[in-house]
Amino acid sequence: MNLPGRKQSLHGESGFTLLEMLIALTLVALMAVGLWAAFRISLHSWSRGTAFIDVNQRHRSILDMVRKQVASAYGLFAPVDLQHGGVQHLIFNGTGNSLEFISLNSLEFQESPGLTLVRYEIAQDSEGDYALIERETRYTEQIPDQETLASLSRATPVFEKLASCTFEYFDPGAGGNPPQWVGEWDGQKTDQLPAAISMTMISRDPRGNSLSRHMVVPIEAQAYALGVTPRNQGLGARRTAVQ
Repeated sequence: MNLPGRKQSLHGESGFTLLEMLIALTLVALMAVGLWAAFRISLHSWSRGTAFIDVNQRHRSILDMVRKQVASAYGLFAPVDLQHGGVQHLIFNGTGNSLEFISLNSLEFQESPGLTLVRYEIAQDSEGDYALIERETRYTEQIPDQETLASLSRATPVFEKLASCTFEYFDPGAGGNPPQWVGEWDGQKTDQLPAAISMTMISRDPRGNSLSRHMVVPIEAQAYALGVTPRNQGLGARRTAVQ
């Protein structure tokens, strides 16, 4: 007797149509795609920010090492060399794109430091970008030429992917000449070290934006008088340390 009523109640129950199911699945899929896109954007931004911080920290560490090495420039006169007229000359030569000097700070011989002949120079790669590289060798009262120094030492990249890199040297002025920045400094002619060295590097990020780094390093050491050529051993109290 109850079967007809039960059958009627079953037919009266509501449910989802196929169209409603498709709409619901589409909305869920769109929400999932939107959430995944937002997650990818956040992850990409986080990765770029982390990489940017890492690169800046690496560049800051490299700049600190370069600053210490340049600040410890040592005003040393080379022994008498007939090629230079039989007179002693100060071991320091700076141009707009290279710098050569004697330093008390070595990037390679850190375990056994001593007088080190250091050369910074600009090299260009096949893509047209520039790189600041450093070469060094122990100073043994012999000043090798550029080719010999390249064969004796390995090139250590300091900064790569540069648009430009320039050096300048501060002349404190003397004899009525005003203080000024100059583009070259020849120790053989001046017999003294510059008061400071400026280094400007311009690089470009992947978007083409320019990023400039400028560093000025004061040089507190004084050139040794003629006839004084201390060796690595026994510098003693005559060493001028620059902190």
